[in-house]
Amino acid sequence: MMKKTTKAALAVAAAGAVLLGGSGTLAKWTDSTTLTSAAVQSGTLDLGACVTTSGGGWYSQVYVNAPTNPNPLVYIPDITTYRLKPGFNYTYFCDSKVLATGPRLRANVTVDKTKLSGGLATASVDLRTYVTDQSNNLLYDSTAPTPNLIPVTSALNNTNLTAQVLFTIYPADTTSSGLTLNTTALTIDVKQLGLTPAP
Repeated sequence: MMKKTTKAALAVAAAGAVLLGGSGTLAKWTDSTTLTSAAVQSGTLDLGACVTTSGGGWYSQVYVNAPTNPNPLVYIPDITTYRLKPGFNYTYFCDSKVLATGPRLRANVTVDKTKLSGGLATASVDLRTYVTDQSNNLLYDSTAPTPNLIPVTSALNNTNLTAQVLFTIYPADTTSSGLTLNTTALTIDVKQLGLTPAP
């Protein structure tokens, strides 16, 4: 079975770095043929544009040095004019609809933080990325030893995957002033995994 990869652009920008270009839905991976008058069609693996229409976008949160943070997320209406401050977490969310059909389809989803650029991409701000499904199951965690935790299957067909970018400017940070985070190259990607032969 041929492996397929598809991706959708994350429409994000931070610390004055303006997003250049847009995002769109890539073509579906489909194929069909006929054999003895019976139609045969492959499965599909596709991602829609990663959009912020359902509560996504950029948020700030007062940092606490603890496993859980009780402080609320505060929406940032315009990240391009916002100025980051020490002592805060900054996070971005967007949703991408996945089309995944085929009874044995399995695929990894990633948001590769190495595609980020700018001074904050290499600063000591604990930059991390995640992907969750609509039930808040963690599919991808860039901080984990094995980042791909749960594969995409047909059970997630026609549902939203939520991509998250998160970083922290710590209270004692004296090195991040004036730095930017350029996110124009960041994407959410799905790549089909090899199939295990049927018994």
